[in-house]
Amino acid sequence: MAGISILFRPFAWVYSSVMAFRNWLFDVGLLPERRFNVPVATIGNLAVGGTGKTPHTEYLYNMLKTRGKVGVLSRGYGRNTKGFRWVYPTSSVEECGDEPCQIKRKYGQAVVAVDENRCEGIRQMLKSEKLAAIVLDDAYQHRYVKPDLNILLTDYHRLFSEDRVIPEGHLREAKSGRRRADIIIVTKCPADLKPIDFTLLSKRIRPFASQHLFFTTQEYSEPYPLFGEDRPFAGTNVLAVTGISNPHTLVEYLKRYGEVTPLRFSDHHPFGDEDLAKINAAFPGHDAIITTEKDATRLVTRSDRLSDEVKRALFVQPVKVSFLRDEADAFRRLCEERLFPIGG
Repeated sequence: MAGISILFRPFAWVYSSVMAFRNWLFDVGLLPERRFNVPVATIGNLAVGGTGKTPHTEYLYNMLKTRGKVGVLSRGYGRNTKGFRWVYPTSSVEECGDEPCQIKRKYGQAVVAVDENRCEGIRQMLKSEKLAAIVLDDAYQHRYVKPDLNILLTDYHRLFSEDRVIPEGHLREAKSGRRRADIIIVTKCPADLKPIDFTLLSKRIRPFASQHLFFTTQEYSEPYPLFGEDRPFAGTNVLAVTGISNPHTLVEYLKRYGEVTPLRFSDHHPFGDEDLAKINAAFPGHDAIITTEKDATRLVTRSDRLSDEVKRALFVQPVKVSFLRDEADAFRRLCEERLFPIGG
């Protein structure tokens, strides 16, 4: 596989050069970075694919909402609309994208919107809402907004420091892009990391002196039924239906229930008629189906194509992040210092 990736190296050099030139234009002020009169926090990554952005966005939202009304702005990846749109509990994935819909349905008081132009999106949100802060989901490369806090995520199983630029690797820009981060979080860590592991990870990532490095793990709570009445999960032979970038951590966790059969689709998969037929066909022989919260936002809109047996057996696995080394309070203090400076 490594030999094949080398064939893409010339294309990676070209792509990396284009991104480096773009970043240079921002660095020297030839492309404008705009600040707003509301604290803005950005969560994103250098790599293509899942690093746990949505659970971390939800964590940051819950942490900041004690300060007042918090807005969440996303580009709405995978939607078939353009421009600014408010996200409502009844909004469809096709209108707004799966992750914004997930956040709005979980946190009804959250002010959620989508716009591929983040500056315009913030402007539209502030026209209608008095917000204490805005969280930009997946906007690390959207440099037209100058954030007050820049959070960079990297997956424990695929650190950006050991990756390469696409198409040779998975990085959207060169590793030097990490310089813009105020905080780096290593996500999806095993919960039982030893002190030596933290030291070795820090050496591999090599944060700058001004940057703060944190480590989080994923915590799963009790699955709940997507359809029908609330009831406890009791499956022992589970079909795991996922349309996320890297379902490995979830599949490994589900093995605590018994046998697990993965049925994997691509990230942000739209679940067409053939896919739903595949789920119906794969279910016999299993006593339960578990899917992710993100996938549930898409499956619920296609329920008419799922068999009654599948709908009765379909459960959603909630996930949240937890900071290792008891550093949640340190993370909170740091975020508040950057977003709400005294006298600022």
